[in-house]
Order: sequence, then C-alpha cells, then structure tokens
Amino acid sequence: MRTVSIVMCTYNGEKYLREQLDSLLRQTYPIMELIIQDDGSTDATSEIINEYKTSYPDLNIIFYRNSINLGYNKNFFSAILKAKGDYIACCDQDDIWEPYKLELMMNNVGNATLIFHNSILFNSETVIGKLHSRPLTEFPSSLNALMIPRSYGHQIMFRKDIKELLKPFALLNLSYDYFIYSLSGVTGKIKYIDMPLVRWRRHENASTFSKQKHSEGKINGYIKAIEALFKRSNMNTTRNYFRLYKSISITDKTTKKIADKMSEINFANFISICYLCYKHKAELISDCSGIKQSLRSFFIPLFFVRDYGQYILRK
Repeated sequence: MRTVSIVMCTYNGEKYLREQLDSLLRQTYPIMELIIQDDGSTDATSEIINEYKTSYPDLNIIFYRNSINLGYNKNFFSAILKAKGDYIACCDQDDIWEPYKLELMMNNVGNATLIFHNSILFNSETVIGKLHSRPLTEFPSSLNALMIPRSYGHQIMFRKDIKELLKPFALLNLSYDYFIYSLSGVTGKIKYIDMPLVRWRRHENASTFSKQKHSEGKINGYIKAIEALFKRSNMNTTRNYFRLYKSISITDKTTKKIADKMSEINFANFISICYLCYKHKAELISDCSGIKQSLRSFFIPLFFVRDYGQYILRK
C-alpha cells in the first residue's frame, strides 16, 4: 500500500486545533505519519499536540518545535522535507477534513505528480460556499499550472520526488503551495477532482479572505492589470519568481519559453509576452471560449503581475 505523510504547521492554533486533529483521526485511509512543526506558539498549541500524541499513538505524530520563528512558508518547506511517505498531504491547523479525503485522493491520483480538490469555505458565522464555484479542468496544462497557480496548501497532495526539487528553494520566503503546484505541473502532471474534501476556515484578517471578491468589476480588473506594469515592487517580484524556473527542467517548450520571458518582463516587452499567451489560449484557459478566452489569455501575464506579484516571493 502506498503511504501518506500529512504535514501540518502550527502557530498559536489552540482555538481550532482539536477539531482538525479529530478530523485526521477519522480518515479512512491509513496515515503513515503526521508531522507537526510548530513555529513558536505561545498558547496551548504544544500541550494539545502532546496530548494527542500520547492519547492516539496510531496517528504517529512526529512533533517538532522551531527554535526561531521561520514564518508560514519556510516552516512548511522545512516540515515537508522531513516527510517520508510516498505522498505528502499538506494540512492547516484550523480546517476540518472530510473522513474520506485521503482515500478519495489516493484512489484518483493515478500517475499524477500532484492532485488537488475543491473545498467548502466557512467562517464563524456561516458557510460561504465552494472555493471553486465552477469546476476546473481535470488535467491543467503545464502552461496553465505555471501562469495560474490556483491551489492552496490544504488542497494538495503530491509525490515524494517533488521534495528533491524543492530543496534549493526551501530557505526562500516563497508561497509554498503555489510553487509546489506549479513545480508539479511543469515537471509532471496535475489532476483535479471537483469534490469538496475540506471545510476551509476563513478568517476575516486573512490575506486571501474577501467578502466581495468581484465587487470591483471586470473592466476595472483589466485596468489594474495594466497599472501593475508601473508598480516596481510587483514587477521585481514577478521577475525574481520566474527566474527560479531557470534551474528547473521544464518539459514543455512553450511553458519554458514563457517562463523565460516572464523572468525578464518589462514595459517594453510585455505585448510580446501577452501575444504568446494569446497564441496558446486553449492551453491557458479552458473554461470559456471566444472573445472572453482571448482577452483572458492575452492579459494572463499582467494578471500575474497584478495579483501574484504582490506576495508570491518575499524578502
């Protein structure tokens, strides 16, 4: 039987940690190990973990405490590199997993390098809805995985060989989940299953939480994408991020070409990059057609600068 390691990172998570741990105990697929790495909690997080470690030895909790605060992304990279299972599933400290999450993912992963799923968003007041309101394509292309990283940590399970590719980047403050998703897509194959397998708790102070996601309107979104070209920090972040891919063996030639061009994106060459994405619109955008598909694919490089250029790679 193929083995699964779960990797959880914690920081002052006492409020909801028990709910998450209880949901892991209910998994119908055996967990080889549960690696928990704490980033310097000052509440009762460590006490709760040690309590579960003693009470539920079959969960095989391996508990690490950082001597210094690494931060969210570096903590996950560090913990992932300690995992020994054939597959690695990332886990937040405050969500709730469906009992059949791991079993369903293992039954569907096939030869994919990474598999991810839909989720149900909820907060302290209500159920917000599905994370992906419309189904994504089952097998995102290499180019799609590079330019539209769309998985959060709680959604992903990936093969252990990705660990070796991660090692050169583990000390960077790099969005670990987006990078693992894209890295898996440009070196292998990604699979998506449109089933909500996690109840993803959203906190109003989280950077990814938004009550009015589409309130600004689509036209304003395109305008902001163009304005992002003039934001030095966004442009620098984008270039530095794509330069990471120069040391990665990208199998698809078009994906490699666009990654190289994005590593040098500036005001002078952005039209050529946008046009190249437009030429490969069928690979980039699969959930629409016609003018909408053409516009979205053409603007993908600028959407990346606008959105991911704010935080995907930080100092």
